[in-house]
Amino acid sequence: MADNDRFDKKEGCFPCPDPGHPLPKPILFECGNGGGFTFAANGSSSDERNAPCICVPKTVANVTLDTSCLCMPKVKIEFSSIIHFIPKCVGSAQLEFDLVKCCRDFPECTVGTWNYEISGEEDKFAKSFCFDYCECSSCPNCCTYIVKCRPVYVNNAAICVANCQIAAFAQTH
Repeated sequence: MADNDRFDKKEGCFPCPDPGHPLPKPILFECGNGGGFTFAANGSSSDERNAPCICVPKTVANVTLDTSCLCMPKVKIEFSSIIHFIPKCVGSAQLEFDLVKCCRDFPECTVGTWNYEISGEEDKFAKSFCFDYCECSSCPNCCTYIVKCRPVYVNNAAICVANCQIAAFAQTH
């Protein structure tokens, strides 16, 4: 049989030979870019007791994923950012990153929390910060995943969360 006879015009490709293992299932992929935010101590040092005075949580990235076409979808969220730390002298800071899930007909809920802490640093620097989140057997739905960042404390420094990227993958279980 000639190669042209095997070409599947409907699918737009040649059929795969029997691979001897289960074939991969289709994957949904969505990505989003976030903004970022700079948190700074307001003149004096701050700690857990007065962190709300610094700033309320800021949305730094979000992505929407519609899994309604999947059966018992597995979802993976990947978040990455660059954290710039600029101390005035010896500085320290702690940031809390929440992954919030908002779905149609369901209340918003936090599905994960990650912390980033810097202490006793005298020099400015930039480092990457990332996390992954997975959930299995979730109900098919259209959901938005939001990363919110909140300063727990910022002492003698400014800290900037920048270059935020978020990606969502989903596949039938």
